[in-house]
Amino acid sequence: MVIGAYLIDLSYNGEGNTAIARETIVFINNGDANHTDDLCVIVPETATVMYMNKVGHQNMNASAIPVKYDQVGEVLYWNATIAPRSMAMYSIMYTVPITESGEFIKNLDPAVMNYPLTRFTLNVSTDGSIKLTDANGVVIRQDPEDDRGGGALYEWAGGVPFKELHVMASSQPQPANTDKWIVYGIIAVLVIAALTYPIIHVRNNRLREKEGGNKLSCASCSVCSEDGKNDKEPRGGDWDEMDEIITEISQTEEDLIRKKRAILAVLNKLEEDRDAGAVSDADYKRISSKYEKQAIAIMKQLDKM
Repeated sequence: MVIGAYLIDLSYNGEGNTAIARETIVFINNGDANHTDDLCVIVPETATVMYMNKVGHQNMNASAIPVKYDQVGEVLYWNATIAPRSMAMYSIMYTVPITESGEFIKNLDPAVMNYPLTRFTLNVSTDGSIKLTDANGVVIRQDPEDDRGGGALYEWAGGVPFKELHVMASSQPQPANTDKWIVYGIIAVLVIAALTYPIIHVRNNRLREKEGGNKLSCASCSVCSEDGKNDKEPRGGDWDEMDEIITEISQTEEDLIRKKRAILAVLNKLEEDRDAGAVSDADYKRISSKYEKQAIAIMKQLDKM
């Protein structure tokens, strides 16, 4: 088993104390038998994993499949079966606090990571300077494949000359593209509304009934539809489900989880638009930074519960 390609897309937010990392790893089974052992990768021990998915490598538009994983320290591991001469691609997104100097540390030690690394790519998005060093502080001299105003792209083929990579970057926020923020802000609002509409809808009807008013009804809502039965008798089925949902949404934790899902949906849409060329890299970085900060804040609140 080898890692054919390892991509880290590292983005520093405007505050300079948190980074968002998206890792894409391609595992290749070069053997003649099925690989049935657990796969594992290393993330910073202080990282908070937002999601881990298995994605299609032949059809990049294939739906991502969530992966159930376990974590011990900095090691994530999960069960997987890979056929001989086949590959599997995984995507991981996590947040990680960085030091005052803007340092992000990635452990790539083969003895810990378990697999030879064929190709490694690092894409850093930041408005400031970038410095790469190893675990001993020795500067890594690597010319970027793409050196742009908003960051740089580095690539190593045939393995990497270090076991631990330290990325140091300074970041300064830039003015945002307001129009594009409005568009993705509307998407976020619509997603949140779609997630919470049934709860708000039923809750409002309950309040109206208590106040002696008429219920609002809609043809598409099975809870509110009139089928000849008077409202004095409690309805079963849908009502029971709505009661459970109302109980769930009343919990602050559930509210935060719904908001986090909405933000992740917006980030995924934004990433798709960037890949399709509808959003520039600069706009992608500025807009995604806003929602990444919100996701980080929500995850910090969830950690305290």
